[in-house]
Amino acid sequence: MTSVRGDDKTFKYAFGVKDLLHEQKRDLILREQAIQQGLKLGGEGSVAVGTLFAKRYSVWVMAVISACSLYDTLLNIEDDVVRFELNGTGGMRYETRLERSLDNGSGLGIGGNVAPTSKVLAQRRTEISMLRDSLQLHVGRIFQSVAAATGASTRVMHALVAHNVQQLLARLIEDHAIWKTDKRLELIKNDTQVWLDESMNNTFSTRFQRFEHPEWQGPSLLIRRYCCLAYQVGSGSSAHGYCNTCPKLDSESRQRMLLR
Repeated sequence: MTSVRGDDKTFKYAFGVKDLLHEQKRDLILREQAIQQGLKLGGEGSVAVGTLFAKRYSVWVMAVISACSLYDTLLNIEDDVVRFELNGTGGMRYETRLERSLDNGSGLGIGGNVAPTSKVLAQRRTEISMLRDSLQLHVGRIFQSVAAATGASTRVMHALVAHNVQQLLARLIEDHAIWKTDKRLELIKNDTQVWLDESMNNTFSTRFQRFEHPEWQGPSLLIRRYCCLAYQVGSGSSAHGYCNTCPKLDSESRQRMLLR
């Protein structure tokens, strides 16, 4: 969950993203997060603390993308503005400030159902390209710090985020209940081309295998390139098990899990 606060200095969440760049504060946060997940920072399961952090942080990244594609809104992503709290089970809730609208009188806004012109789409691509690059730098700094504390691979962490981003974008395009108008669908498709541009430096554009099974008639499902290690959380009847997008699952096991 991500909430937007006003322009005043008040905030409701205990931690700032900048705390994750401060060694002592970062370790306190990750240690508490590990405890909530039944893991141990610096011991067995430490890598899982890092990979699961990345998976949880993808929630924030997806909020930034959704705000753009669905509401034509830029959220503030600065380290000293974005704040978060732990939810008691190892997940995180986020808050930030509204940066500005993508419109600015250009016709990029959400009103009406008139098809956007090529000029408007080009302006929008420029805006989102700048946001994408800034967001990558933001995530990259955080992941480098978390990786140093947990031993997790930043390559794996970025791939976990890319997977959730691509699943989100696929859902935005495929679900008519989300986009509702042809104009909105065109904007979402335009944005998706930018977010997933296959440039060398775009960590969001990692390629994933699509799940295919003769009995699967559900929405598009991408298989992660790496396991997030969530199966290390809990034990016995409270064990997490593999996620339905885990690469450790074979096709039949995945299908049975999805049908349940």
